[in-house]
Amino acid sequence: MEFNFTQYFPYDEIREAQSNAIQFALDSFIAQDKKFVVLEAGTGVGKSAIGWTIADYYTKEVGGNGTYYLTTQKVLQAQYMKDFKDKGMCSLESSSNYTCKFYKSKTCQESKKLLQLSQDTKFKATCGGGCRYTLNKKSFLDGKHGVTNFSYFLAETTYAQQLQKRKMLIIDECHNAELELGSFVEVAVSEQFASTTLKLNVPELSTQYQVFKWITDIYKPKLSALKKHQEEMIEKFSSVQDLPEFLKISKQFDLIDKHLCKLNRFIERYDKDNWVMNIGESENRKMKKWTFKPIDVAPYSEEYLFKHADKILLMSATIIDKEAFCTTLGIKPDDCAFLSIPSPFPHENHPIVVSPVGSMAMSNIDKTLPVLAAAVKEILKAHPNEKGILHVNSYKIANYLKQHVKNRRLIFHESHDRDKALAKHMADDSPTVLVSPSMQEGVDLKGDLSRFQVVCKVPYPYLGDKLVSKRMHKWDWWYPLQTAKVIIQSVGRSVRSADDTAITYILDSDWQRFYSQHKNLFPENFQKSVQIV
Repeated sequence: MEFNFTQYFPYDEIREAQSNAIQFALDSFIAQDKKFVVLEAGTGVGKSAIGWTIADYYTKEVGGNGTYYLTTQKVLQAQYMKDFKDKGMCSLESSSNYTCKFYKSKTCQESKKLLQLSQDTKFKATCGGGCRYTLNKKSFLDGKHGVTNFSYFLAETTYAQQLQKRKMLIIDECHNAELELGSFVEVAVSEQFASTTLKLNVPELSTQYQVFKWITDIYKPKLSALKKHQEEMIEKFSSVQDLPEFLKISKQFDLIDKHLCKLNRFIERYDKDNWVMNIGESENRKMKKWTFKPIDVAPYSEEYLFKHADKILLMSATIIDKEAFCTTLGIKPDDCAFLSIPSPFPHENHPIVVSPVGSMAMSNIDKTLPVLAAAVKEILKAHPNEKGILHVNSYKIANYLKQHVKNRRLIFHESHDRDKALAKHMADDSPTVLVSPSMQEGVDLKGDLSRFQVVCKVPYPYLGDKLVSKRMHKWDWWYPLQTAKVIIQSVGRSVRSADDTAITYILDSDWQRFYSQHKNLFPENFQKSVQIV
């Protein structure tokens, strides 16, 4: 079935690959009545324009109340607004991301609490009916196209429940959907919180059964009692003199309320065969923190994600394996149409040079790090006037390079200032080089922002995590698939258009074994780029 969608395409020219993808998706949704369309589109195909056209056509030609667009990172959310704001795209984040119009030093989240007791008439007039977050949310709800991030969408639809079901849901970078769902339903209980805030004498707990039983029998009832006590205290506040104490208790109440809601959902859905418990350190390193994570998130995908739309378009450059993707998200293959489109970029423009310096496996990394540092120095010398990025995979590698590669060009970061480091790199005219364990995706280093990149270590999932171990044993394809996805995403950071160029160096000697065993996981364009030296 042919569809005339050109008037809905957001740009003057449409590429053949984009046209084919739009026709395929519309035919699958409308003629075949599929609920799911999975689109694997290599870097440069132009996924966002494809998604917009499908959604706009469907809304105006078929009918419905519009589309939600989900992204995994705020930078991608901002890109959607940059591209489509003038066409009606609305964006929404949590109230903590908006600055109050009246109290410039406070967020809308903080000021909304102040409104409950404040006697300031100017404040009430400014924010009582015109809070930035409230107005933005109204525009988002009233609009036909709304983009937001995964974590906010899941929380908002679960707690506030003000985002009504829409005709279509577009999930960008959908290869992260498993991770996002798992993070949302997982629950952590801190020994420090239990002993200091709940005043509990925590017994010695070592097994998953012991911890779960303690949570249900002791921890949850105590948490519920504290929540009820705080509700009663909040009701007693009535004057502006009470504001400091009110804000303190109100903030703590919100945290406890969400924690209790999450705990209740976890207890209701707990299945010992599908949950794994990791024991880590609490804020006080002498105390424990127990984290429960689902092995298989498929049982939760419909309830928390897919039920919010009639049609679901999932897009990514790294689906790799349709059957594996559908399995992890609980999608029935016969209700899903799949299309894969390769990257249009010439492989000659992004050579991948494999230059092994040694194994970066845990048992060998300390011996290899000095050789790796020497290789990084040589690569920096070979690109004296060009920007680049080092994908280091861990802060251990980053810290070693920081100590042993003394070069002012290098920009390091911690987990809290990643975006600041990226902004510095992009704004600086000098040939700076990012050193990061967490910029494998969602980062656009087009043109001169990166002419070279280094993969220091094959990014295997951490085997010390019980969840990784359980998933490996449940699905023999899971571990290599996760590794390949991160590598493909990493290599895609620096070549962002057909005439863009960048060279990638892979230094970990473990790459050769992994690649020879799992070459089939990599797209043809990637394989053609690989050069062994």
